[in-house]
Amino acid sequence: MKSIYTLISLAVLFMAPSLQAQIDVDIQLVEFASGFNNPTDLTHAGDERLFVVEQNGLIRILLPDGTVNATNFLNMTTLTTGGGERGLLGLAFHPDYAENGSFYVNYTQPNGDTRISQFTVSANPDVADFNSRIDILTIDQPYSNHNGGCLRFGPDGYLYIGMGDGGSGEDPLNSGQTMSSLLGKMLRIDINTGAPYGIPEDNPFVGSSSDTLPEIWASGIRNPWRFSFDSETGDLWIGDVGQYSWEEIDFQAADSPGGENYGWRCYEGNHNGFGGVCPPMSAFTGPVTEYSHASGACSVTGGYVYRGSEYPNLYGKYFFCDYCNGKFYSLEKNDLGQWVRFDVTGNIGGGWSCFGEDVNGALYVVNQGSDKVFKITDPCSSAAAEITQAGNTLTATAGISYQWYLNGNAIVGGTMQTFTADESGTYTVLVVFSGNCTDFAEPIEVTVSGLTENDLVPTRLNLNPIENELQVIFGNDMNGRVDLNIYDVSGRTVAEESLTIQEGMNFKMDATSWTSGNYVIRLQGINGSMTLNFVKE
Repeated sequence: MKSIYTLISLAVLFMAPSLQAQIDVDIQLVEFASGFNNPTDLTHAGDERLFVVEQNGLIRILLPDGTVNATNFLNMTTLTTGGGERGLLGLAFHPDYAENGSFYVNYTQPNGDTRISQFTVSANPDVADFNSRIDILTIDQPYSNHNGGCLRFGPDGYLYIGMGDGGSGEDPLNSGQTMSSLLGKMLRIDINTGAPYGIPEDNPFVGSSSDTLPEIWASGIRNPWRFSFDSETGDLWIGDVGQYSWEEIDFQAADSPGGENYGWRCYEGNHNGFGGVCPPMSAFTGPVTEYSHASGACSVTGGYVYRGSEYPNLYGKYFFCDYCNGKFYSLEKNDLGQWVRFDVTGNIGGGWSCFGEDVNGALYVVNQGSDKVFKITDPCSSAAAEITQAGNTLTATAGISYQWYLNGNAIVGGTMQTFTADESGTYTVLVVFSGNCTDFAEPIEVTVSGLTENDLVPTRLNLNPIENELQVIFGNDMNGRVDLNIYDVSGRTVAEESLTIQEGMNFKMDATSWTSGNYVIRLQGINGSMTLNFVKE
């Protein structure tokens, strides 16, 4: 039986009342395959197979049933030496791989320099032709670390290359801000023209100056170990590994012309870095999210936006994690365009080296500690909230707990499975199921029926604001048994009473001990429920 890591999330983040709440979901990491050796990358070639890159120089084929081909797709162990941050680090298949059979690898040579090479598949679709190698680009590496290593084709068909700043610490060569160096940059080249490659005419620095290299797409990068393109929108996501204190995710919209400077070494995340006198952070493109090295974090592993169809709750969320403590995150925008991040796990242990996406949009994550590949799944996929309506009475799907909403606002005290609407509007309910699964029901429009406007004598407050006494005068919209609850602005229950009332009854309560501020009265009766707001002076 395959093992399962259950990853508990913060179930819900309630935004301001004017916003649609952003709901997080638990994820599970389900073991999919094992038996690898220090895996560093995972990708597909436009078909059902997955290709797992090993740091020692092997590329292996992982089949849809989780088995691994006995024969390696490619053996590059004579071309690279794995160890530390060096070795075979990245793989990308040409967008026209089905026609031309070309793919590209990013690796360090035995002397430590970065090399990008092209290979071609042989007549056997599961075996590459080792002798087909064409070297595309070689970049000197002054130190042994911060090699980057990621390769991805963008939606424009160009090859993007993530280059670290050359290593050591604090970018001693100032590579991130030196435009005559390919280090500390995102590069963009055209492998379909030129020998061995061409420069896209719309690269942002083409023709800008003699000391700015035209391959540069973006600068100010420290070590973009893993980046990806959203397969639906074409947006670029970069996980840039930090120095001492901060890890960051950088973002570039699909319609960007390039040229962003993400700030390294002047800034580590949004914080002062090591560049001496630098322009203000506003002169750079800051990260869309960052996290500190607290709780054992040390190195961000950039991921992917989920675009599969199997788990709708995950759709559109960008998943990433930390290599060292194994905490996973999701990131997305709310309806106002603000970035919202969730911690979707606690610290589950390190070694998470890369994410991967299959041809159907499913996501996987690779662990070097166990040498296993895990599939990201949604244990809450069967948890679906619905509302049934009988007159003004609304009933939610059975769950563990509930929170009702009216016109996007949480209803104070609306925490039971059944809720009686006392005013017209749009209602929904958040249901918490077992396993920490949550779901919002599809909103419904409710038109409250009952007393006509001419017949209605409303329940009201005698005075508002109040001083030392609260007085509620009941009308014919409330009669018989009524539960009265009073909440302060934090949602804490200040007072509660069960009453048997008649129309015109004047209920009084001592308010001397209450602090000054805003309060809400929640009345729940046999005819329905209502809220009244008041101020204690």
